[in-house]
Amino acid sequence: MRPYLLCAVALAALALVVVRPTWADDKKSDDDTKYAVKAPMPLAKGKSLKVNEKVTIKEASKLGDLNLKKQKEQVHVYVEKTLDADEKNNTRKKFSRVYETAKEIEGDESTKLPYHGRTIIAEGSDGKWELTAEGKPALDSEDLKDLTERISRAEKLQDSLYPKKAIAVGDKWTMDAKDVAKLLEGPVVKVDGDTIKGEGKLVKAYKKGDTQWGTIEYTITFDSTVLQFKGLKGEVKATVDQPLDGSSAAGKVSSKVKLAGKGEVDFNCMKVAYDISVEQMVEADAAEVTEKPK
Repeated sequence: MRPYLLCAVALAALALVVVRPTWADDKKSDDDTKYAVKAPMPLAKGKSLKVNEKVTIKEASKLGDLNLKKQKEQVHVYVEKTLDADEKNNTRKKFSRVYETAKEIEGDESTKLPYHGRTIIAEGSDGKWELTAEGKPALDSEDLKDLTERISRAEKLQDSLYPKKAIAVGDKWTMDAKDVAKLLEGPVVKVDGDTIKGEGKLVKAYKKGDTQWGTIEYTITFDSTVLQFKGLKGEVKATVDQPLDGSSAAGKVSSKVKLAGKGEVDFNCMKVAYDISVEQMVEADAAEVTEKPK
């Protein structure tokens, strides 16, 4: 597998913040007002959410004499609906995603992903989901591997991103390094926990209708190893708009992840120099939708 693809897999988990969005109707809040900023509640049983997501990955890297310049995009448009939930524990047990669009674009080529135009059913709990596709042809676990990883990762990031006490506009908070490490690590990514620094900031509070919304900014830095490539410096910057009380899953996120580093790696008993530079940008928005009566 080529280095840029490995980094893409590693960074896909950092499309961090659950998609959660903002719009007009802004009203400036009092500077000293404190808000209990909470993770968005799971989508209630029978409720639906339409999501538009675009992920762009850019690479300009070198491996020995090999120069790699790539740009790849993934576009997802889908409606997610909670089919079954444990209301007592406020958790979901089953949900569906109806994919209007699921495609990958590289250069002039556009490729439909296996679940494009399909309905995917997820069943499980505690961030562990098993995915199946309705209809034919059947999709096996390999077809859904990337999607399963993305969904499971998204379930893990909620609480670790939010402040433990009420905050005012302009206040910052520090995220627990151990929680952030769990968020960042993946099958090919190892994070140096001692280097993690994660900070959130409430930069704006405003009303949208009767609901108090806000804009949150996140900055996370860390050192990591991706497979045998050591000493990579990582940085995540994200801006999220959402209801501050977490009462809705609607929202908007814009994030940028950078991963870069230089060094040497053993390859066929030879030392090969590498200079890796990868960026991932995510733009996503989500809005609750009302289904039309049948």
